[in-house]
Amino acid sequence: MAQFNEDALKKQIKSGEFARVYFIYGNEGYLKQHYATMICNTTVSKDFADFNLKKLDGKDTSLNEIYDCISSFPMMSDYSCTLVKDYTLTDFVGDRGKLDSEFEAVITDIPETSVLVFWMDTIEVDEKNSKWSRLIKLFDELGVCAKIDKRTRSALEKLLVSSAAKKGCTLSRDNATYIINLVGEDMSTLQNELHKVCAFAGSGEINRDHIDKTVIVSVETKIFQLSRMIVKGEADQAFENLGNLFKLREEPIVILSVLAKAFVDMYRVKAIKETGVPYSRLSEDFPSAYKGRGFVLDNAANDGKGYSITQLKNAMDILSDADRRLKSTGEDGKTVIEELILRLLRL
Repeated sequence: MAQFNEDALKKQIKSGEFARVYFIYGNEGYLKQHYATMICNTTVSKDFADFNLKKLDGKDTSLNEIYDCISSFPMMSDYSCTLVKDYTLTDFVGDRGKLDSEFEAVITDIPETSVLVFWMDTIEVDEKNSKWSRLIKLFDELGVCAKIDKRTRSALEKLLVSSAAKKGCTLSRDNATYIINLVGEDMSTLQNELHKVCAFAGSGEINRDHIDKTVIVSVETKIFQLSRMIVKGEADQAFENLGNLFKLREEPIVILSVLAKAFVDMYRVKAIKETGVPYSRLSEDFPSAYKGRGFVLDNAANDGKGYSITQLKNAMDILSDADRRLKSTGEDGKTVIEELILRLLRL
């Protein structure tokens, strides 16, 4: 049929005209599960789900078991539905994209009364890999291949505003942004935190006080705040923040990873600006990092104003040295991170 985006998949599910097979993948875990579940709930009546809906864990599932499920005739329903989570599909693709004959026979002969959904929850699909590209082409031909990626910051803000309205609360766009800055961009976490905020507020306008008293700040946000303190030269606050992270038993390598990302963003922005090219171009050069996330580049441009390109190059060396020490020496991780912050403050 076709490669679907989120909107196309949503429209097809609402239409009730289902494909025989779906392949759902991408980097947005919450939405992948949401649409896989929606297909199941729409194709199969709740009253007969025990008979017509089969949910399989791909790690413990054989091809024969999938075949038995899709071959069963639906009871008191137009369809039966089989949902397979994290099935190792690449095992059925050989050299030069040749498909396993038994797998090909099963996947190309799905009964009209059956819907089969392959949901890649934790398995990452590399579209550049020859095996995955062959499978994507196959599902494009036989059914629906839906790539569900993370929404843009703007889309997340709109989602929070509309979700709050459904709960009887009013959330401003600025406060939606504030929640995302505190929590991060994981949709499942955002929905959970918004539910808490709305329950606390009860109804009416949600204000910063409601948010501050209920929302749990993500570890990544806390580490990002640490990077901001380093940029501003706020040594006392930086080490106090670091102490709190250690109390939470956050791993030194995780702290290093987020700090490195912040300085890499600043370096990239500074470097491209020196060539006379707008830093928005980085969204094209590094789509996985910046596409739909222009605010990251804006923050990096603002944070990097006080650094020269030479200082940011030195920061890369300092961060690289800390990474080497954490991974290949027996040094205490906390000491390595403390020295890292001290060296970055001295840039």
